[in-house]
This record gives sequence, C-alpha cells and structure tokens, in this order.
Amino acid sequence: MKLKVKETLQNERGNIALFVIGILAVMMILFVFVLNLSKVFAVKEQADSTTQQASIAATAVMYEELEGVIAEYETWLIGKLDSYPETIGEKVDEKIIDLNSDPDYNDYSANEISIEALDMVLIEELEHGFGKKELAEKLEDEIEHDIVKKMKNKARQTIVENGGNLEGATLEIENGQVYIKASNTVEGTSYKGFFDNFSDELFQQSGGPKMDFLEHIPFFDVGVESLES
Repeated sequence: MKLKVKETLQNERGNIALFVIGILAVMMILFVFVLNLSKVFAVKEQADSTTQQASIAATAVMYEELEGVIAEYETWLIGKLDSYPETIGEKVDEKIIDLNSDPDYNDYSANEISIEALDMVLIEELEHGFGKKELAEKLEDEIEHDIVKKMKNKARQTIVENGGNLEGATLEIENGQVYIKASNTVEGTSYKGFFDNFSDELFQQSGGPKMDFLEHIPFFDVGVESLES
C-alpha cells in the first residue's frame, strides 16, 4: 500500500513538473511574440519619422533653389520694362511684415511665416504678374528638370541617415506637397523554432509642408519618382 502511494505521488510530481515546463514554454513563446510585436510598432514609428524628415528636407531644397530661379526670371523681366519693378524679394519682405502683425499667424515660426509670404507673393505673380506666363514656364522647367533631382538626392540622404531603405522608396509631388514613401526593416527575435527568419520592411508615407504656389503653375506635373540608387 505504501509503495502504491509513493508511486502515485511520484507520478503526480512528474506530471506537475511537465505541466509547469509546458506553461513556461508557452509563456516564453507569448513573451517573444509580444517582444516582436513591440519591435514592429517601434520600427513603424521609426519609418514614419524617416519619411517625415525626408519630406521636410526635400521641401527645404525646393525653397532654397527657388532663389536662383526667381533671380533669372527677374533679370528677364527687367529687360522687358522701362522702369525697375519691385522685386519678388521686396514683396516677400513686405508680406512678412504684414503676416507678423496678423493674429492669425501668431503660432507660426519665423521660417513658416517666410515660406507663407513667399507662397503668397508667387501666387500673386503667377496669377496677375506682368510676366506670369514666363514665370510659370521657368518654374515648371527648373523644378521638373533640375530641382527635383536635388530634392531626390536630399531625400535619399535623409532616409539613409535615419536607417531607412532606398529599395522601394519614392518621391511624389501632389497637391503642392512632397510625399516620401520609404521603409525601415524590423528584425524579429526567435525562440526554439518560433518566429525564425522573421524580417520585414515596414513602409510609411509622409507629406512635407504645403507649397501652394505649385498648384498655380499650369501643366506642372511630377509623378512618382524612384529613390532607389
């Protein structure tokens, strides 16, 4: 009788041990699953940050390059008029003063107000300026054939600096905004055959600040441009 009780207790202890081991194994698998899920969310946020920074950087290139385009246009304009007109730069400075005194722009930074002022002045020139046709043609030609190339280079650089992938990355200008699509890679953690070789590129797309003047350039069209090297 004592021997049977002893054997029964030993069997129960063995079963409990197996049960505990099984529970621990399941808990480890669940832990690794949650760990991988958290990595996915983290990399998704990283990819979002990558595309946001790349779209802002590409937009900044646009505004940097506009100075040269405007200077060329004004050189042409001066040759067509008997008197020296007020320059676009002077009009922008006046608009900045107006916006700084406008309570609707109290939350704007100095840089944002400068961009807004340039947008407004360019729209006015494209709609009502003496050389509006020539300005539109000049902007269209320079942006589509030169500036976009520089924007793409800056976007590539920003994506790489943020650990992103150029494979499948694109730049598109639509409705006055630069949209960058790119990915960052998530690498999973494996456990005893579970989640082996788990790796994926998580794509995100973000748009930069709106450039309203682009929508006032007739026939302006920049389709989806690949950022792959």
